[in-house]
Amino acid sequence: MVYLILGIGVIMAVLGLYRFLMKAPPREIKTLFLSAAAVGVAVAALFMTVTGKLPAAIAILTALWPIAVSYIRMNKTAPPPSQNLPLTKAEAYDVLGLKQGAPEEDIRAAHLRLMKKVHPDQKGSDWLAKKINAARDLLLNK
Repeated sequence: MVYLILGIGVIMAVLGLYRFLMKAPPREIKTLFLSAAAVGVAVAALFMTVTGKLPAAIAILTALWPIAVSYIRMNKTAPPPSQNLPLTKAEAYDVLGLKQGAPEEDIRAAHLRLMKKVHPDQKGSDWLAKKINAARDLLLNK
């Protein structure tokens, strides 16, 4: 009887997970899997510690630490939506690091210089790239 109840619980959990995965946005799915991986590593480390394999647990956690740190640095969150307001011309010049009334050549050069640093293909920020493009478009009247 216990196995029947356990089996029904497992089936319900799998169905619930399936429904969640079908409706959830990718960001929530990613968060779910990362949380599950973190819990799995913590449980494995605890199990290894309890069974007398503390040095191995410390070695595994030490090996995973740089991966976790680089992942956190790569996935910094975007600024809050309140900062996604349209730019003014003064803000656009500030974004590009130019003085008011800079010529078109300087605007294009500053845009190119900044985009080489922050382009998403170079592991830069998507938000910053959009902000720089918006500043260039505003100043060049596009």
